[in-house]
Amino acid sequence: MKKIVFTLIISCVCILIVHAQSETQSFNADGIKVIFKPTTKNVINIRIYFRGGVTNYPAGKAGIEAIALDATTQCGTKKYPATAFKDTSDKYGILMYGASNYDYGYIQVNCVSKYFDKGWDLFSEAVMNPVFDAAEVNLLKSKVIAANKNRATSPDTRFYQLEMQNAFKNTPYAVDPDGNEQTITDLSAADLGDYYKSLLNKNRIFIVVVGNVTKQDIFEKILLSFGNIPSKPYDDVELKTPVFNDNKLLAEKRDIRINYVGAIMNAPEFTDVNYAPFRLGISGLGGNLYSSLRSQSALASYSAIATMQLKMPFALMRANTNHVQETTAVMLRTLKTIQANGLNEEWLQHIKNTYLTQSFINDQSASAIANSLGQAEILGNWQYADDLTKLVNMVTVEQVNNAMNFYITGLRWTYLGNTEVLEDFKLPAY
Repeated sequence: MKKIVFTLIISCVCILIVHAQSETQSFNADGIKVIFKPTTKNVINIRIYFRGGVTNYPAGKAGIEAIALDATTQCGTKKYPATAFKDTSDKYGILMYGASNYDYGYIQVNCVSKYFDKGWDLFSEAVMNPVFDAAEVNLLKSKVIAANKNRATSPDTRFYQLEMQNAFKNTPYAVDPDGNEQTITDLSAADLGDYYKSLLNKNRIFIVVVGNVTKQDIFEKILLSFGNIPSKPYDDVELKTPVFNDNKLLAEKRDIRINYVGAIMNAPEFTDVNYAPFRLGISGLGGNLYSSLRSQSALASYSAIATMQLKMPFALMRANTNHVQETTAVMLRTLKTIQANGLNEEWLQHIKNTYLTQSFINDQSASAIANSLGQAEILGNWQYADDLTKLVNMVTVEQVNNAMNFYITGLRWTYLGNTEVLEDFKLPAY
């Protein structure tokens, strides 16, 4: 009996130790904010984030940040020419790339613990010593233009672009972070190099580290590698989210097999107390929408609904259909029914369970955890990423129903497809 009790005590202590070791923490390394999540897994993901996104450049330079950050890992560094950088990454199974979107950009490295020192060497070289070689930059630009053209043939991509243009006209979000053929063609290697240098500012950046590595090791590596990054004043551009309290449609003609229709609506900011209730409410709306369109009416082959975690947040619902009048009517009726009658306790618990299961699955990936923490920090506070499951568990039916009615007061509709069917179309009144 004593042996059993002793074993239980040891097990509990071990569990507590593992839990304590997995607590996310934040610390300062020579003026650079670091968000650190230790794990027992042998995959390490590190990202350096650059705040600002599309607010960092004018529309005529669209794509400059995405290409500049991509170039840091594609066009070589002072220590590693482009081919050597790629060969070394491949040899040690190290994944590196740079990217940018509406609110931020980042450079990331993903590697196993065994090759962490080599991964850090490549990462620090890409961040501190990228070489924007003209020949390599031109090759990268050609690849990006080709990829953008390929995406442009996708109705899904074009529909999302239309939705953003419809909702965020005359705001920074009207700029496509990927740029277009003209803006990309006009960018020179010198433009990219100068732009990248402007991003290197301790007050603009932060670093997220997730994996089986010690805080001391990370601290020392950051001091040694990034101590020379300058520290200059930086303030985020203040964004004012448009209020979608109207009910209008933007349409674009496209010869496709099935039409796309969707609506954008307002949503709370990520750090708002209403975010968790609203997110669960949107999930409930998604389930009802799918049921209404597919099971009951067979009007649509596809439907989706989601909250978009951006600094100017919004929610959207979409459907693919050749019965536009009927589909929009069902979509609106489903939304209004949810707003009028709300969700019940059983349905809310089902939604919570689904969210918690997906959250558990995401927590198995160092990359997913780093992405979640980094995005949360951009949106206001990294701790919300850690606390979101607790906040979700605390949500009540009343909070969900109040949030859905408070934020959704109008719809901004977008349509892509055969515009002839719109000749007799009447948008349902909200």
